[in-house]
Amino acid sequence: MTLRIWAIKPRELKPLSRDGLLLLTARCAMRVEPWCPPGAEAPWSDALEHIASAAFAEPSGAAATELARELMSRGARAEDQLASTDEPLGRCMNYATSALASGVKATALEAGAALDKVVIESAKMSGSIAGVLAHAGRVPVSRGEEAVELACTTLWSAIRADIPVIAAATPALETARTRVAALRELAPLWVDRAPAWVRARGGS
Repeated sequence: MTLRIWAIKPRELKPLSRDGLLLLTARCAMRVEPWCPPGAEAPWSDALEHIASAAFAEPSGAAATELARELMSRGARAEDQLASTDEPLGRCMNYATSALASGVKATALEAGAALDKVVIESAKMSGSIAGVLAHAGRVPVSRGEEAVELACTTLWSAIRADIPVIAAATPALETARTRVAALRELAPLWVDRAPAWVRARGGS
C-alpha cells in the first residue's frame, strides 16, 4: 500500500480559502509535534507563529525561506544522529519538520494549484509518520487489524476532519488575540483521542 491511498486530493481542499489552507498545514504540524526534534522547539514555535500570521497577509517568501531551511536542517540532523540507534524515530522527526517547513513555504504562494500541491505535501509528510511507525512495529493493533492501515486511516481521518472546522472558523481565527493557541484549541487534533503510538512520544 502507498500513501496515495489515504492522501487528500485537491478537490477535497475546495472548502478552504488561501488562509484556511495555510492554517491546515499548521494543524498538520501540531498533530505530529511529539516528533519535533530535541532543540528545535524555538524554530518550531516560530514557524507556527509565522504561518498563523502569514495566513492573513500578502504572500512573502523572504521570511519563509530561511525558516523552512532551518526546520529541514534540524530534521535531517536528527535523522542522521539516530540512524544507527533508532532509525524510525529519526525518520519521524525529519518528516515532522518537513511537514511544518512545507507549511512555511506555502505562505509564499498565492491561492491556486501550486499552493494546493504544497499543502498536500505538508499533509503527506505528517501522514508518513503513521506509516513509518506501523512498519516499525510501533502501532499496537488488535487481532485481525493491520497496523499500517489502522495508523494511516487514523491520521488521515484527523486531517480530513479539520477541513470543515477550519473553513467555518477562519474569520474568527483572523481576529483571535493569539492565533496559534486559538488554532490549537479549535478542535481536538484527533477524531477520538490521540492513539497510543502518539501518546508514546508525549502526545495528548
